[in-house]
Amino acid sequence: MQKREEFKIDKKGFTLMELLIVIGVLAILATSATLVLNPAELLKQARDSTRISDLSTINNALSLYVINVSSPDMDGTANCGASCFTHISGTAANCGGRNAGTSASTPSRAVNNTGWIPVAFTDIPGGAPLSNLPVDPTNSTSFFYSYACDNTNKTYELDAAFESVKYLTINDYDNKDGGNNSSIYEIGSDPNLDL
Repeated sequence: MQKREEFKIDKKGFTLMELLIVIGVLAILATSATLVLNPAELLKQARDSTRISDLSTINNALSLYVINVSSPDMDGTANCGASCFTHISGTAANCGGRNAGTSASTPSRAVNNTGWIPVAFTDIPGGAPLSNLPVDPTNSTSFFYSYACDNTNKTYELDAAFESVKYLTINDYDNKDGGNNSSIYEIGSDPNLDL
């Protein structure tokens, strides 16, 4: 009779205590990363970056309109000097204190002078540079784009409010834009951006 050899198998693995320690360390690292990165602030920064990009796009389209259209009409049928224009309804008079005049709002994003900016971008030779007018990523009564113009001088101003610490205080875009309102981001062709 042959004797069977028994093989002893060493089982290797983690003990419960080791697993708990690893899970604890991972939890501490995850919490630290969340506190350092601050996802809410990163989302605010992303929306503020979109605001800068959108207003730059609209500014370029308006500049193209003024340069290329023989008789540019900065306000369609409205009174440019007495109104500011927004996409969001419910804004207070003066577009929340941003511009002179009262607020005129329309939900349309059309580029044929029936949109919230009453300019016929379709009159530009070669067609409109925008397919539709951008709106603020939050688009609320606190965060919205506004447009004001001077039809006599063919100047305009575009405004938006920031919400992130980076754009409000660290980079301070709204105070360094050359406008007359230190808490609103203003760009456009109007000297001193004081429409």
